[in-house]
Amino acid sequence: MLNRASRSRTGEGRIRVFRKGGLLALLSIMVSAASARGPGQDFHFWGTPYYDLEPCLRGDIAQVSMGVLHSAVVFEDGSIQCWGLNHLGQCNVPDGIGPDADRGQVRAVGVSAGGGHTAAVLEDGSVRCWGENEFGECNVPPDVGTPTNPARWVGASVIHTTALLMDGSVVCWGNVAASDCGGPLDDGVPVMAMAVGDGHSIARRADGSIRCWGDDANGQIEVPAGIGTVANPAVDVAVGHFHSVAVLADGSIACWGDDSHGQCTVPAGIGTPRRPVVAVAAGNAHTVALLADGDVICWGSNLAGECDVPEDIGGDGRGGRRSAIAVVAYGLGSGAWFTSSLTCAADLDRNGVVDGEDLGRLLEHWSDPNPCETDLDADGLVGPSDLGRLLANWGQCSS
Repeated sequence: MLNRASRSRTGEGRIRVFRKGGLLALLSIMVSAASARGPGQDFHFWGTPYYDLEPCLRGDIAQVSMGVLHSAVVFEDGSIQCWGLNHLGQCNVPDGIGPDADRGQVRAVGVSAGGGHTAAVLEDGSVRCWGENEFGECNVPPDVGTPTNPARWVGASVIHTTALLMDGSVVCWGNVAASDCGGPLDDGVPVMAMAVGDGHSIARRADGSIRCWGDDANGQIEVPAGIGTVANPAVDVAVGHFHSVAVLADGSIACWGDDSHGQCTVPAGIGTPRRPVVAVAAGNAHTVALLADGDVICWGSNLAGECDVPEDIGGDGRGGRRSAIAVVAYGLGSGAWFTSSLTCAADLDRNGVVDGEDLGRLLEHWSDPNPCETDLDADGLVGPSDLGRLLANWGQCSS
């Protein structure tokens, strides 16, 4: 199930399927009121009420970004899909982004959903932005993302955009008056990774040290002594609204800034040799950690269920639980995604076998105008052709 508050798209009901031509084939099953977001899906979102937590995504996920009112995903083939509010065109992905080189497309390698705009880095090192541009946040500087000055990462904030270049320098455009629109003091140590928030930013540098800049009302840019040293360098960083987080090489986790909702109070036993952390994300007033075993832990505010980690995420593999490979957070939302385990097209619950569970899921969406993964022939509707494909693949999937 998605989480304890998840809703089912359909209630309990009886579905009958008839074949044309007078040859009656009646299939009758009871479809339970289970969540449409089953245990085999390759990602989960939970918490935020601001956009659809169950978008129809076709493809293997490479990276996900959560924005204020929209979200975006990069697939392994280099295409991008956005969903959520689109009043400023933030979900209108440019035609030039994608896997079709014959059409002049360039594959994306990273995406970031901001306030009213979206930014992406392409495999040639160029940067593309679309959506709101009131402050020039989509006016990519002409010397950024060029063959001689390629970008490796981009972050879309509310009213500005930040790029990390291949040479380790940081460039920001848009509302340049904002205290977090800039970069760390250039002392010759290149930046290797970054995270941008709504008021401050954080960088992990080549020597494992950490630099923060921007608003400091709650001490969120004051990196504690001993965090990110040569002996115990940082390996991942994240920023929330008023707090900052770092994962260190020994698997421990450090947090500083606002702790009014417990977002900086790391649960006992997390970040220890027995339960090391490998990655982290931060939302408005909560923190999400990915453990080395694929488990996901969340602490802090739970106003919208952002810390109700779905029960089917876990590193022990019991009861269909799956190990996460990455986490994401923003505002009142959290998310995690997994390595795709789909081994045959009709294996809808990703358990390696096409069986009654998959048949039930397909029939649950019979004639559904928005069938997503149950539309096996991709004709926009679940019908007899999809049923035929499922039955033709019945049994164990081949490796």
